[in-house]
Amino acid sequence: MDDESLIYNLWRIRRTVLQMCHDRGYLVSQDELDQTLDQFKDTYGDKPSENKPARSHLNVVVAHNDDPTNTLIARFSDQEKNGVKEIKEYCKKMEDEHLTSTILIVQKGLTPMARDVIINELENKKIQFQVFLESELLVNITEHH
Repeated sequence: MDDESLIYNLWRIRRTVLQMCHDRGYLVSQDELDQTLDQFKDTYGDKPSENKPARSHLNVVVAHNDDPTNTLIARFSDQEKNGVKEIKEYCKKMEDEHLTSTILIVQKGLTPMARDVIINELENKKIQFQVFLESELLVNITEHH
């Protein structure tokens, strides 16, 4: 995919993630929700092939309206495929940063063992960890009835 197509897709994905956070009651500024493609390029760059932006530059951390200690990170993975090592690193970062929820946005999914880590290990820790493929977030389905 060329840079122009990829930057357009990354902008759409991040916009959907911000809308999802807002819909779940997290504090997201109206400016972020209304960010245009040109504003996105000005902020993050327009050459993803040169890591401008790297996907991880698009991460979002938000606090919940009703409970500021309830924090969520939407983490964009730079890895094409994520395995156990990456999932454990994300979990460690969550604990270090006192985050209660994660939305992980991946390019091509998780290995089966990584899925097992999420299912088996994280449920015991009361950590919410959701995984979405980038392709699932190109469109906000709640806006298209």
